[in-house]
Amino acid sequence: MPPSPSKPGSTRWIAPVLLALSPMWIIGTLGRHLWTPDEPRVADIAWRMAAQRHWVLPHLAARPFLEKPPLTYWAAALSLRAFGDHAAALRVPNLLYALILALAMGALGWALDGFPAAVVAALVAGSAITAYRVSMWLAPDAPLLAACAVALLGAYLGYRAPSGRGKLGGYLLMHVGAAAGFMAKSAVGWLVPGLTLLTLIAWERRWKELARAQLYAGFALQAIIIGPWLLAVAHTARGAHALRVLFWYNLVGRFMTVTAPPAYRYTEAHHNTFGKYFLQLPVYLLPWTALAVAAALFAWRGVRRSGPQGTAWRFAVSATLPWLILLSLAATARDVYAAPALLGASLLIALWAGECHRLGVAPHGALRWTRWTVALAGSVFAALAIAVALVQRAAPLTAALDLVWAGAAATCMVVALRRAARAQREAEALMSVTWNYAAYAAAFCLSALAVFPLIDRWQDLSALARRIHAATLHEPFALLNPDETTVAMLDRGLRTRFTRLDVPAPAAAAAVQHWFRTQGSGARILVLLPGHATGPFTPLLHAVGAARAPGDGMAGRLQRAAVARIVHRYHLPQGRRYALLGPPAEPPEPR
Repeated sequence: MPPSPSKPGSTRWIAPVLLALSPMWIIGTLGRHLWTPDEPRVADIAWRMAAQRHWVLPHLAARPFLEKPPLTYWAAALSLRAFGDHAAALRVPNLLYALILALAMGALGWALDGFPAAVVAALVAGSAITAYRVSMWLAPDAPLLAACAVALLGAYLGYRAPSGRGKLGGYLLMHVGAAAGFMAKSAVGWLVPGLTLLTLIAWERRWKELARAQLYAGFALQAIIIGPWLLAVAHTARGAHALRVLFWYNLVGRFMTVTAPPAYRYTEAHHNTFGKYFLQLPVYLLPWTALAVAAALFAWRGVRRSGPQGTAWRFAVSATLPWLILLSLAATARDVYAAPALLGASLLIALWAGECHRLGVAPHGALRWTRWTVALAGSVFAALAIAVALVQRAAPLTAALDLVWAGAAATCMVVALRRAARAQREAEALMSVTWNYAAYAAAFCLSALAVFPLIDRWQDLSALARRIHAATLHEPFALLNPDETTVAMLDRGLRTRFTRLDVPAPAAAAAVQHWFRTQGSGARILVLLPGHATGPFTPLLHAVGAARAPGDGMAGRLQRAAVARIVHRYHLPQGRRYALLGPPAEPPEPR
């Protein structure tokens, strides 16, 4: 029978789990700059919000940004005010989200099946590649994932508790998580725990649970949390428009095609196909894919059990499949959308590990395949660190240090994997999983010390923005069909003045001609060029046939049509490319 959350010893998993996850958290949040996609945009919104007088709606540059509720931007802006305007400060809230996620998943694992399940649920949810990336990324998905974990914990505790204060407390916790998820990423914060609980109730035919007052008492709490913000939005200058964008174009419009202005037609990007999420789920779960397969196979027996153990298995399945099925029906798809379903998959793996621990067995197939997966992933990490060292020809000391990190990553991984193999032979499934995690975390963190600084140079948009800002400071300046990253990098810290030329591609030439004609010979237009610039890895990419000359795209077409000329180019190594356009050169006067 699953232990009570209040049973003595229910917190002894916390210290080892937090200690194990801390290196990956520190590397992921504090050990790198802002990377595309999304992070430069969120950084600019937080920077703007820190300086705003009113915090009702976030702004990207000078325009309201109406895609998501503001919890992410509030937290990042407060952190920016407290610690300064830099990437690590902006991601300090991510450490809190990761901590909440680990504690909630560990507590849920404990409630489901005791100590082994608590440890495995927290480690898997904190390190599965997509869940980890979501937690470390400066974006609304990070607080959403933490909020979903809290809501799932509350839903299970409320569902399993007898009628009374325990049930009320559990369901109140579910509502707190759902409200936080709503403030992070709209109604998705409701859908994940709601689908899980409704599926479980229908599965177990406990329809009376829907009539319990404790289940609905938390809506008053949600109204207190969400209501003031909704009222404040409604009372802004264009409140009705803002609410329509937030909850119709941006929410419903991602699941189905709706009539919307061009800027809010989300179904035109990130196209989805039915079954895509299920096909990609093994990648989302790396390096724990083999354990997830073993857990899914065991779940066929687990869900048929009666009593609390059967409920635990059914809850884990309910936290996984319904959300994936709903996502499969949506018109748009991104891997981060599936992150909440990984919480349920983590619970399935945790229950499987708990079952193995109780039976005193360590299934060779699943654990052996997991070791091979970790060994492959760790080898890739170490190889990247070695490749980084080999291209650091101008900095021999840095290259030598990178080789040290690569060697340390490989050594620590091999030692930990040998421990994992020995634990498996001794039928210690929990220890084998733990050592596999140690091997993966060591390889990732040590290799990242070499790889992340190089990626930072490829992603140094602030340096690029300063050069463009200085070149256009005293001239009329426009952006031709800019993406959000371009707008954000020129605005954050600089407040570069520009005009946006948002026009369909066939009308671009006419718009550019009109701009130069009205603004004069000193006018400039910035255009994002396709592809990536050359860099230290370009020769290697050429050698394997993976490098292509991307061309100049729209800028090249405008120059060939004598509508504009490229007066300067800006780029980052292996990164973004831009062209600064000026009016076409005037033909010489006839003699």
